[in-house]
Amino acid sequence: MTIIILGHGAWGRAIGQVAQRLGHQVHFASHTDAQWPAVKPDYILVAVPVQHVRETLAHFPALGVPVLSLCKGLEITTGDRVSEIISEVWNEPRVAALSGPTFASEIAAGLPATCTIAAEDENLAKQFQAVLHQPNFRTYWSSDLIGVELGGALKNIYAIAGGACHGLKLGQNSLAGLLTRCLAEMTRIGVHAGAKAETFSGLSGIGDLMLTATSEQSRNFRLGSLLGQGYTVEQILPKLGGVCEGLPTTLSVHLNTTIPADSKPIVTQLHAVLYDGVPPIMAVKNLLGRAARDE
Repeated sequence: MTIIILGHGAWGRAIGQVAQRLGHQVHFASHTDAQWPAVKPDYILVAVPVQHVRETLAHFPALGVPVLSLCKGLEITTGDRVSEIISEVWNEPRVAALSGPTFASEIAAGLPATCTIAAEDENLAKQFQAVLHQPNFRTYWSSDLIGVELGGALKNIYAIAGGACHGLKLGQNSLAGLLTRCLAEMTRIGVHAGAKAETFSGLSGIGDLMLTATSEQSRNFRLGSLLGQGYTVEQILPKLGGVCEGLPTTLSVHLNTTIPADSKPIVTQLHAVLYDGVPPIMAVKNLLGRAARDE
């Protein structure tokens, strides 16, 4: 198979290595190229920062082949998932998404990992599964494209919250409780958007949440941790060494008025910290001070 990966960052390169291990011919296209490699691909994989996906796709003509999104986030201005942007800009209905607990550095090193590939058409999901599945990169398929994409996007928000809990030194009890409620919140938001609740109990939901909300390898976690230690967003971003998708995704979910406010209290408080300068400890007090209710 011949594969073009649009995006030449660490994540795109790591998945390129996965594909090459199976003997696929992999070619890269950078957003700065504005032209495709001179090959006829069987598949295109998109690994571009979410807020630049629409602009980048507009510079490349559609090639009429199935597309797999490797992106995790939501567009701020529209709230769209990346598969929706791809379908709209390229008029391509054959779009799938890959998500799950996967750090690029570990994938590149060949360490074992598992993830989910989703598409509304299960045959397309299985098709991409066959393209990438191998012993050290185990893939599962799903027909819940909405749920898998939202799991990968929303966990970036809650990874910032997990990092803040760590930076504030609130303890393991607090972290476990927080992440449990984060999972409940992301499930509510997902179901509201048309996803299946059970998807968030899988790799793209709790799996990715556990990874990114507890590890220093996660830029979102490090952002939250430094916020908890008293630094501002402006001071932190230059230290992260890459895009922090949780920042714009928090804004996107906060601005989405179709999601009831009482369904996203953690997002609301995190938005106040990130965009209004509310101290993280005050956001914690606001969450803990909410009225008692059933689980």
